[in-house]
Order: sequence, then C-alpha cells, then structure tokens
Amino acid sequence: MIIKALIFDIDGTLVDSFQVYHSVFNQGIADFNTGEVPQNVLRRLLAKNLSLREILQRVLPFPIDDAAYHRCREKIIRLYKEAEVEGVRSFPGTERLLRELQDMKIKIGIATGRTSSSDDEWLRFRRLGLDRYISAIVTSREVGYRKPEPDTIIECARRMETPLENCIVVGDTEADIIAAKRAGAVAVGVMSGHESEEALLKANPAVVLKNVGDFLSYVKETGGQA
Repeated sequence: MIIKALIFDIDGTLVDSFQVYHSVFNQGIADFNTGEVPQNVLRRLLAKNLSLREILQRVLPFPIDDAAYHRCREKIIRLYKEAEVEGVRSFPGTERLLRELQDMKIKIGIATGRTSSSDDEWLRFRRLGLDRYISAIVTSREVGYRKPEPDTIIECARRMETPLENCIVVGDTEADIIAAKRAGAVAVGVMSGHESEEALLKANPAVVLKNVGDFLSYVKETGGQA
C-alpha cells in the first residue's frame, strides 16, 4: 500500500505524559484516603485504554457515586492542566518525524483515547509547537466507542479524506493495534509507552519500533509503501 497518512496516538506515543499523570492521579484520589496507586498498576490499567471511571472502580476498594466521581475527575483535570505546562513534553525526535512526513506530503492525524475536546488537544499541540504539522485530531469524546474499537481512527481518516487502506496507525498499546486493524489500516507499535514489546507483538502489528524516532527510518526503508 502507498502511505498517504499517519494516524498517531498521543500519550506514550508522541508525548511523554505518564509521570505527570501518575502524580496528579494520586493527588486526585487523595480525598478517598486509600493510599497511592503504584506506577506499575496505573500503567497496566492505562494500557487497557480504560476510562477514568473504570480505573477508579478498579483501584478504589468501594464504589463511588456520580458526585464523588465528577469531583475527582475535575480535580485531576485541573491539576493536569497546571502541571503539563512544565512537565509534559513530546518524545525526542517527534518534531523531526512530523516535519519530514509533512515534507513527504504524508498527512498527519491524531486519534486519542483522551476524553477531552479536540479544541483542548489543538491547544496542547500548539503549546508543544506541533500543531502546524497536524491535519486532524479526534478524541474519544467525539465518537461512539473507545479503542480497541476503531471509531476514532475511522473518523480521523474521514476528516483527512484519506482511505484507511492508505493509513498507518502508530500507538503504544495493544488496544491501539487492535483498533488500527479493525479499521483496516496498517498497525505499528512503539515501546515508548505502557506496554512491552512482547505484549504489542501479541496483537500482531506490521512492526514494533522502540519509539517514534525510529519510524522515519521505517518509512524510508519501505519507500513510502508498507
């Protein structure tokens, strides 16, 4: 297939956000007096692409009502917005990759499990200096189902007016790979996020790379075809 578009996940793929999120998550649940959630536990739950409410139901020893959930969610969102300005950065090599893909006339889209609005994500990419490379951003809020369902990927390709069979989807979790394959795109895994190479390979992607910085070599080796 001829590569016409790349669709990327955000967290663990283009952006190194886990340390900040782990910190604000534990601050957000502090009012429940249940102790901190270890990094390995939170990583494992995030890798499953669970919603915040689903994660809370798994780490708290008791059910929470709607009011308590919304207070916790708002606190985590507020703390994350404050902390990300200084604490969240794109992975090394990300801007170079996006710039060279753009020079190759390959469109770049974002399909994320985040439940924020696409406007919020455009602001985040603008702060990182990456917005000028991106053609479309789709979040889970805008579609019916989260990954591993293919909804965000299908919508992203639609907005870029690119056939899915000409798209490569890059992500750091098994859910990303499954969603890409269900959408009919080529799936590529990267080990910079929540899951190991072994876990990613179980989903049978086209290739697993160390990080997005290695992706440019992959594109050039395939001659723009995959």
